[in-house]
Amino acid sequence: MPSQLVTWLPYGLVGLGLLMRLVGLGARPLWFDEVISAVYARQDFPTLLQLNAGDNHPPGYYLALKIWLGLFGTDDTVVRLLSVGPGVVSIWLVWLIGRRLLPNMPGAALVATALTALSPFQIYFSQEARNYSILEMAVLLATFFWLRALETNRWLDWLGLGLAGVLGLVCNFTTAFYLAGLGLFCLFRVDLYWKRGVFQRLLLAGAGTALVSGLLLLPKLTSRLDTIKGNFWIPTPTFPIVLRTFYSFIFGATAPDRLLIAFGLAVVVLAIVGAQVAGALLTRLETTLGLTVWLVFGPISLIIIISYFFQPLYLDKALIGCAPFYYLLIGWAIFRPRRRRAGWILAAIPAGLALLLALVDLPAIYSGQINPAYIARYDAAGVSQYLRQHSQPDDLIISATDISWLPLVYYNPGLLPPEFPIKEYPYPNIFPALLDRLGTRYASLAELDQHHSGRIWLVLELNDPANRELSITPLDPARLDWFHSPEWQRETLLRFNRQHKYQSSLIIDHLLLVLFDG
Repeated sequence: MPSQLVTWLPYGLVGLGLLMRLVGLGARPLWFDEVISAVYARQDFPTLLQLNAGDNHPPGYYLALKIWLGLFGTDDTVVRLLSVGPGVVSIWLVWLIGRRLLPNMPGAALVATALTALSPFQIYFSQEARNYSILEMAVLLATFFWLRALETNRWLDWLGLGLAGVLGLVCNFTTAFYLAGLGLFCLFRVDLYWKRGVFQRLLLAGAGTALVSGLLLLPKLTSRLDTIKGNFWIPTPTFPIVLRTFYSFIFGATAPDRLLIAFGLAVVVLAIVGAQVAGALLTRLETTLGLTVWLVFGPISLIIIISYFFQPLYLDKALIGCAPFYYLLIGWAIFRPRRRRAGWILAAIPAGLALLLALVDLPAIYSGQINPAYIARYDAAGVSQYLRQHSQPDDLIISATDISWLPLVYYNPGLLPPEFPIKEYPYPNIFPALLDRLGTRYASLAELDQHHSGRIWLVLELNDPANRELSITPLDPARLDWFHSPEWQRETLLRFNRQHKYQSSLIIDHLLLVLFDG
């Protein structure tokens, strides 16, 4: 590969990655998780920490976002802009790590850098107002310093590893699995690293990282650990879920009519890369290739183990730190030395087709028409405008799920008629302190039956994104495509059909608005 291309192309990919992360920042409304970030960041510091006590994430990202919004304003674009910087830094770190892991294969590092810059998965989470782009940057920084420390054993590199680890831990607890993966790898060659003094310094760096981050997070870990554990709704990982992760790393999401093709391409890429990597490791010991494989599958394996024996924690987006090393394996499969010159085509063609298909759906990801798994997004501003125009002062707006409730309240503070989440919702993601700060409360079904005689708007979540009126009377829950909590939402609609007189219904961007008389 020409040296000038190797010199300048990484800079071009970083610039292209920055541009693609700036496009569409404000094109879609904040969804539930992003609204939580924005609400926290608008509070004073004591209130922010109080609200975060019931959250599943550490306070580091929220504190950074508060400072950011204080400097640049609270527009949706600004809220998301904080995530762009770490995402762009990650592109450059992938190039640096790739050159260190596979020094004789600059093409492999370029492929990994390009996939990090262009993958819709990477772009989406570099735009989302959550902590995942910081998580990835912290993991890559820790890995970069760790690789240098294994070679040089300099205290400065061990310090860099520790600081990167602390940064990641105070923003996302999943960082612990990546750091554990780095430490466990050294156990495979403990004799060598002990003789060189590397293992001793690794232990000290790990202890220091745990001590500093533990002290910073002590109030959260001691006072609310059971609550945090109870708030998790994530299913136990299965083989299809794990397989979906490698689809997500490339596509992030894709249109439903192309999902089968996209998933098939992702499986083909994984199978080709996996077969070539396994063959190379079986025929000869390649330390750097084995290390790259571990950086992909080590953290994934640890999270799967914890998910089965303690608490399900497996989320594609939380594995964002593994994605760049998978991209590096794809690059290795394309540029590995072969006897036949055309051997690179076997890996390059499906990987190239997968990336092209992923980029076709990128505009729909920018606009929010399609989203990665577990992202419940809808046009909260448009729904709220409709409710303002068609509701009456004595109406109530009742959300069957808190994910549908919170964005409506955020985009319309003090909206009349008032909005409430149903108290009996079995999978709560909110807590009383957050309700208090937004000037609302839970509404129980019994209270609605006994004390309200006016009109009620019931808000439910569907997979159907169409904006249209439903002519079904009475509305049949069995004929609706529910987004999540199908049994709860179905039973809630049936209950309202029994207790109240149905008037009309309308779907607005994944939300079903059903109007009842009291």
